[in-house]
Amino acid sequence: MMYITAVISYIALFSAEMVNEFERGGHNMDFRKISRYVALAAMAAAMFAVVACGDDDSDSSASTVDESESLVPVTAQATVASPAIAAGSSDDSSSDSDDSSSAAADADSGSDILMGGHLRYGGSTGFPPKWDHTQTSTWIALFHYGGRIWNGLLQFSPRDGVDIWNDMATDWSVSDDGLTYTFAIDPNLKEWHDGTAFDIDQIIYGYNRWKNPPEGIIQPRVGALVLIDSMEKQGSDLAITLKEPFGDFLAETANGWHLILPQHILEANNNTIPSADLMIGTGPMVYEDSEEGVSVTTVKNENYFRSDANGNAYPYLDKISTFTFADAEVEVAALRTQQLDAARLIENQFPGQQAIMDENPGEFTFSIEPMIDVASIQLNNTAAPFNDINARRAVFYGVNKQRIIDFNGKENPVNPISWFSNLFPSYDEIASYPGYNQDTRDADVAAAAEYAAEAGLTEFDLISVPFRVQDAELVAQDMMECCNVKVNITTQDWTTMVAAVEGRNYDAATGGTAPSYAGIIPVIDIMLAPGGGRNGGWDPPQNWQDTWGKAKKMQPGAERDALFAELERIQLEEWVPTLPYYGVVSNKSWWHYVNNMNNTAQELFSNNKMEDLWLSSNAPEAGGN
Repeated sequence: MMYITAVISYIALFSAEMVNEFERGGHNMDFRKISRYVALAAMAAAMFAVVACGDDDSDSSASTVDESESLVPVTAQATVASPAIAAGSSDDSSSDSDDSSSAAADADSGSDILMGGHLRYGGSTGFPPKWDHTQTSTWIALFHYGGRIWNGLLQFSPRDGVDIWNDMATDWSVSDDGLTYTFAIDPNLKEWHDGTAFDIDQIIYGYNRWKNPPEGIIQPRVGALVLIDSMEKQGSDLAITLKEPFGDFLAETANGWHLILPQHILEANNNTIPSADLMIGTGPMVYEDSEEGVSVTTVKNENYFRSDANGNAYPYLDKISTFTFADAEVEVAALRTQQLDAARLIENQFPGQQAIMDENPGEFTFSIEPMIDVASIQLNNTAAPFNDINARRAVFYGVNKQRIIDFNGKENPVNPISWFSNLFPSYDEIASYPGYNQDTRDADVAAAAEYAAEAGLTEFDLISVPFRVQDAELVAQDMMECCNVKVNITTQDWTTMVAAVEGRNYDAATGGTAPSYAGIIPVIDIMLAPGGGRNGGWDPPQNWQDTWGKAKKMQPGAERDALFAELERIQLEEWVPTLPYYGVVSNKSWWHYVNNMNNTAQELFSNNKMEDLWLSSNAPEAGGN
């Protein structure tokens, strides 16, 4: 079996007793102990993810919100387009019909909900470098605690990642000129987890902290909050006025990175959250404990301000634990033996999850969803060798991106992408770019060699997390074959690499970007805009900045598409800031005793509270009435 192989590979660290337990099927394993050994045995890995401002798809008309306190959509209007795999890409997903819809109906009726229980959720490959999620550029922070500890003004629906639901705000309206957004704050929101009184002024403080971070504080996901001109408390309402219209500002307030942190904790601790026990929020779950590199456990907030339509207090669960895994085969084994109730696995383990579903028809779901993710080789544009555009061009033309896709696509649906992910331009055009079109491979190699010679590029260092080290090896092979350029690969754990990239202490690094909601605008803002979270010191040419400034304010349509095409041309011909090479998908697995589990890709990065998740009586750690 696959997981036995994984255990054998770590025999130096696993005790004989644990090996025997794996071989017996793992039903009696100490799960936390196994996770701890795995974390010590191999370095954690993860793709980068960040957030930026959103696509301007919503209109500026006033929104009327359902005043009930149930976790149901407050508006059916989607503010952004749903992600979709580009035509011609592979989608090998197969899923059993899940019970999400019926479970939601049960939750709404209030008749079948089993209160209590402990959800064990796997899928992270590391720990965030900082407990203040606003100061880090990875989705891991949101995975482990995120919306379960903190709230935002609004939230994205965990059902589809697109519709906007209420959160701190129960209602909102937008002025006719599209500049002023007025939010009615839930009157039941009265205190933080530690009993400190909550006030609207703390929302204002949080947003101002993004706009004007204290000295020494880096906040990489400011996004459209920089457009805020003024904020005013008006009784129980909060009025936010922008400097200029931005059609997707509501989506920005629902953005999972823009959760509200406690002013009193930050100011008492040098404007940061130095330890996990100081993660004080207003959310449905309260921090209980964590084990470095292994798990984070949160427990029910008994004083949470939200409840469902039938008066049942959220959250339904008593406890949620999230676990990290350096080895996906071990995670698959934990799923198979119900040591995990649900998981969002790292890539390259799709067959393992599919096998569990095949072995347990009607009891287990494995599902794949398209994800607007850009897997890329990040290039540090601020220092040699990649402050020279010809060096960047050498890599862009020299790397056979299609070969990387073919390698990773054996088991996983990955596809060609542009800097705009799989959203723009057309699939056919993206597939014609250097590195994808094998008919022009000889010409691309010749161009790469010429660019390398012009730049004097003979060698560079490439940092990689273990998860993408094989991608890095293919890059190294290509650069040696095309240009006689030596690539020195250094494998680093996830936290170390994040620090190197954010500190610009690197030549090149394997990475990626996935926004918290769909659309081209957030992808551009994350990867390419000045000050974006993935900014590698990129200095866009003025024609790019001018074009970008126009495009981000426009509604979708032919006129905006023409501007996107111009941005793409500038990036391809004049700038080449980095090397995107494929788009990935999101996957999720869960046992059917988990009710209201959602498989939207954007849930990874949205304000997902798991308020209405509940466990059936046959769950290993079910609750009771």
